[in-house]
Amino acid sequence: MARASRFRQGPLLGVACALATCVASCGHSAPPPRSLVEDKARRDVPIAICRKPLAPADLVESGAPRPEAYWSALLPGFSAFGSSFPAADCVGGVVSPETRRTGGALTTAPTIHVSSTDGTVSPAPDGSQLVLLRTFSGSDRVASGLLALVRPRPSLLDVYAIGFYRGSTLHSRFDLAKVEAAPLVIAHDDECADVKVEAECQSVLSFYLLVGGDLALAGQTPSERLKYGTLKDVGRVKWRLLTEPPVFEPLAVRIKEKLSVHDASDNEVRKLESERVFTLQGGALVGIPESLWAQVDHR
Repeated sequence: MARASRFRQGPLLGVACALATCVASCGHSAPPPRSLVEDKARRDVPIAICRKPLAPADLVESGAPRPEAYWSALLPGFSAFGSSFPAADCVGGVVSPETRRTGGALTTAPTIHVSSTDGTVSPAPDGSQLVLLRTFSGSDRVASGLLALVRPRPSLLDVYAIGFYRGSTLHSRFDLAKVEAAPLVIAHDDECADVKVEAECQSVLSFYLLVGGDLALAGQTPSERLKYGTLKDVGRVKWRLLTEPPVFEPLAVRIKEKLSVHDASDNEVRKLESERVFTLQGGALVGIPESLWAQVDHR
């Protein structure tokens, strides 16, 4: 596995310009220097931190990378599904069941083995992809592993950023957006999608910022919560928080919440509604006010 290299990649006016036409023909601004155009391009398009050459055997008939190509690009020790290999990523990070660490915080990578069903690829509108490689299973419902922003090219697979994700095995999905021109990955952990009757659950939105080749967790907020308890003069009740899909604006993210209380006959006896506005504050995406769930006593 080769680390991607990091490097940088007007006409003269005629002296006989006639006075009558000088304003029209000589007054135009010169095009910006080529270096400025390239600097802007580098700001708009992230630079790959890892790069895997793709041979014809790495591609399916449509030209898309095979699942094995993603695993070997992100985890260079991978050789084949079902074979054991160290959980060390392409930039030297070590992946454990609970986190991913770099810079020597962990010195020994655990040994893992995976199957072809342990990875998912989510296409983004700009041609990039969000790839989740589930390296550890905490239960039959929850798994954790690498979350990466990549872009497949005709003969290359570029890796732009790597993070860590833990969530629902069957009900996790990922989107790409921007806030203040910063790339933002949104992870939807929809644990409540298959909740059983009378069971409590919590679905979560996680926001990751692309920072220097890392997908850094910038914030989390509940997207749905379900809990049972008791309420004076009502008896047994069900607390339920629901949210509308987030609305992304150039400088903020808006999320509308509704918190309701239902009695044993499923009649709504209480209701609160609020809108939260998330803005970048340093490296965090902070929501104001706090979630309705945190504002009430739902014991």
